[in-house]
Amino acid sequence: MSMRRFTTIVTGVVVLAGLAGVGGGCSSETGPDSHTDVFQTASEAATARRAKLQREWLELASRIANAERPDVKTRTVDPFSLVLSADGVEQTVDLTPISEKLAYANGKEREPIRAFLAERWPEFDRARLKAIGFERARGMLMPYLVNMKQTEEITSKAGARPPVTNPVVIDLNWLPVVRWTGTTAQTPVEQEVAQAWNAPAKQISDAAIENLRKAFVANDRPVFETTDLPGQGRYGTLRSGADASVILLPEFLASVRKAWKTTDDLVLFVPSRNSVNMIERKNERLLNMMIPQWSKRVGQLTDPLIGQMILDGDGVLSLLNYAPPTAATKPATAPATTNRVYIVH
Repeated sequence: MSMRRFTTIVTGVVVLAGLAGVGGGCSSETGPDSHTDVFQTASEAATARRAKLQREWLELASRIANAERPDVKTRTVDPFSLVLSADGVEQTVDLTPISEKLAYANGKEREPIRAFLAERWPEFDRARLKAIGFERARGMLMPYLVNMKQTEEITSKAGARPPVTNPVVIDLNWLPVVRWTGTTAQTPVEQEVAQAWNAPAKQISDAAIENLRKAFVANDRPVFETTDLPGQGRYGTLRSGADASVILLPEFLASVRKAWKTTDDLVLFVPSRNSVNMIERKNERLLNMMIPQWSKRVGQLTDPLIGQMILDGDGVLSLLNYAPPTAATKPATAPATTNRVYIVH
């Protein structure tokens, strides 16, 4: 066979093979749906990518909601919404308003999602409270101490819906709140909810105080500890993790009196909901030393619960009417903390 004839045959075989590949359907890569992304326009590609990102953001929002509120079920809904459900109540949260923030978050999408959900929880919880009614909510009610500024902020965030409010002393109130089971979330009971429950504000507040009392009496952990100051006397400190709302209970004053073997009233310093210090009212020597220190501490806080001292006497809370002499001096000795811990029953 001549070289020219051989070349002609080989060329024909190659051509036939190529034609078979195009029209014979032997390859799995053929067909009208293969590599469609290659034929997408720039606009179509951008739309597909945006849809993929939204699915990922929705899944992230669902995980965040489940972590913060395990009492609430979630499901994602196209194109870009999260559905919250609990106690027969459903609410659809459209995440479109934060889509641009998420697009520029650069791996930090959690914070805008968490902040957006935080603004939506109150409306959802309000609907839940109306749905479950007072009797079901009764066992979840507890007092929550707030100053006037915080009371106004809560009202503003609730859309000018005022919460049920109980005055304690000037610039200090307490609100009945529902603490949702299994979470740290809590919702102030608004007057609108109280009306939906057909329950007077006093009945709601009494239930909150009663729940606090039951928890206080049943608590077998230390509630406060005592520190002895050589030559000065003693003061008490609320234990870590305890809520300052216990000062609302006459049982709290009784427990301190019993532990200290005194009938004296108490001077309370309450700079935050997690911090309470107490001194016997008659111990003016120690008051003269501590009040300037407490006042200095309040000045260092951005939002103290209350800066003034409170007098706790026989179940009545009032502002302390006392000022230490200007010549009061600092202690000459360092405090000696006793290891004695008092358990309130």
